[in-house]
Parts: sequence; structure tokens; C-alpha cells
Amino acid sequence: MWVKPEKSFSKSDLITDDFTMWRYSKVYPLDRKSVEISFNETITPLASAKIANVNILAKMDSLMPTGSFKDRGAAMVVNYLNTQGIRSISEDSSGNGGSAYAAYAAKGNFDCNIFVPAGTSLGKTVQTRLYGARCLEIEGSREDVAQVAMNSKETHDSYYVGHNWHPLFIEGVKSIAYEIWEQCGYLAPDNFIAPAGNGSLLAGAYLGFQELLNGEAIDKMPRLFGIQTEGIQPFVQQFNGESIEIGSTDTLAEGIKIQCSSRIDEIIDFVRQSNGGFVSVNESQIEEALRSMGKQGFFIEPTSAVAFAGIKKLIDSGDVEDGQITVGVVTGNGLKATNVLQNLLAND
Repeated sequence: MWVKPEKSFSKSDLITDDFTMWRYSKVYPLDRKSVEISFNETITPLASAKIANVNILAKMDSLMPTGSFKDRGAAMVVNYLNTQGIRSISEDSSGNGGSAYAAYAAKGNFDCNIFVPAGTSLGKTVQTRLYGARCLEIEGSREDVAQVAMNSKETHDSYYVGHNWHPLFIEGVKSIAYEIWEQCGYLAPDNFIAPAGNGSLLAGAYLGFQELLNGEAIDKMPRLFGIQTEGIQPFVQQFNGESIEIGSTDTLAEGIKIQCSSRIDEIIDFVRQSNGGFVSVNESQIEEALRSMGKQGFFIEPTSAVAFAGIKKLIDSGDVEDGQITVGVVTGNGLKATNVLQNLLAND
């Protein structure tokens, strides 16, 4: 269970000569000297963009070592396991988490088994296999894939590192909050907006910003907004006091096809504390955001487009306004889903 953080961080805690995510090591569960498996995970760009003629910022985690924000968590977990002498891991993923773990496992000479839903984008499965991991495609729902992976210790003699469960994963993900704080001139943004599947990005952002708040490095918590698809929106429904009902699972946003988050209650609590919320977007809105961002030079995967479709909806509702510092997260690179994007363009 994640709890409200007691750690604090201020500007004086920065490792000023380290230009990677490890410059915030004072609030990590790992000492900087313990980090042996690394691609020198550099700070990702925070670039200007426009949605509905409103100025926003796009946090380009598509430029992490394997092309998604999941590298932040995988780097933390794999380095921790390395200190414990573990050499074989198993993970379930919709794609990006698996390729992140596979890369760090390869870097650290770990044995690695990645379980993904059958039909996962080739950009992710090919990437995972090239790293040398076993990539097992499982028929069924995202939850079915997780169950198979959880039982893999007996079949593959490995340690389960599911990013939806491992507590150190969000300890790595929270680095995104610290980077944004620095990039915004040591200020908290007004709004932080991300796709919501299991919710690890929202949880990590909350923990990071709360630690900055504890250290009086910022004077407010950004409003956190999680965006889901209309077919799969358990966060939206529970947040609004509705029963969870799954509709169509046919979506461009394969990365958030999670019907029930393992941390739903905690993450909803984090979002409520921030005075944020959850909204859903439909497939045409996702495609519109994908094309809009593309025309501004951002090559993003469809799951990432969910965040920017959500920003458009929040602008329309008045929840996000011009003049505010609004950050949307590019969670994954468009190269992850080239086949999907090609099919969209073929219909033009």
C-alpha cells in the first residue's frame, strides 16, 4: 500500500553535477552508489505545444532509453533487485513496461520473461525480443496476462516484478515530478495530465510533488488528471460514484486497456487530494489528438494521445485555462505503434 510520503526534498538536495534521473537520489530507496545498471537516464524535454489554441507543455518521456516513461520505474526496480542478488525476472505488460524491463535486464545480464496480450503492437514485442527477453503472447484480457505472469515463478524460476504491484516502481516514476519542477523554474505546474491504465504515473507524480511540498520547494500540489477511454473507464466511474461497467475494449490506446487497477482506491484518493479528476475520451477524440500533436512535430503512440485528447476536453469544460502551466505526458514513442499509425494514415 502506498501512503502519504514523509520524505521531503528541496533545492539543496539536488546532486547538481548529475544530469540524470538519479540527481534526486536523496529521496530514493537506493543510494546513488548502488545504481550499477543504467543508460544514464537523462532528463526528458518539456516542450511547448498547443491544444485548442491554449498553450501547454508536453513532457516527452517518449525519449527515455526504451521510448516510454516505464523506464523510470524499471531502472529503480532492476537496480534494487541487483543489490539483492536476483538474476531472473518475469513481468506482465501491455508492451511498454515489458520492453523497459527487458532492456534493463539485458543491461544487467538478467534472465527475463515478458508476458503480453496476444496482438500487442510489433513495435513493442520486437523491441522486447531484440533485448533477448522471452516475449510470451497470452490470449485473453490484460488481467488474464497478469495472472499467467504471477504464476511464472514455478514455470520459469524467476522473480515477479509486475510494475502494477512492485512498490519501488513508482519510486522511480516519481522522478518525473522532480524534473518538471526544475523545468518549470522550480515551480509546481497548475495541472498534470496523463493517461490512466493502472495509474502508476499519477501515483508517482503525486508522491514526487508531495515530497517537494513537504520540503517547501513548492507551495501547492498540481491538480492531477487521469484520462481513460470511454470503453474502459473504471477510474472515471468509481471517482464519480458509479458502478464499474466495461464497454468496448477495442481501442487505439492499447497501453491502458486495464479493466481494474490494482491500486484504484489509493490513486483516486491521491487525485482527490490534488483537487483533480478523471475524464474519458472516445476513439475519434484520441485520433484527433494524435493527428494534432503530429502536426506540431510530436510522434507519439496512441495511448499518449489520450492525455492530449483529455486536455482538449478539460479546456472545453473550463477545468484547464490558458495562462495556467499545464503539463501533458507523452508516455510512449510513436515508433512503438507504427503499424497502428500506418493503418490510420491509410484511411486518409
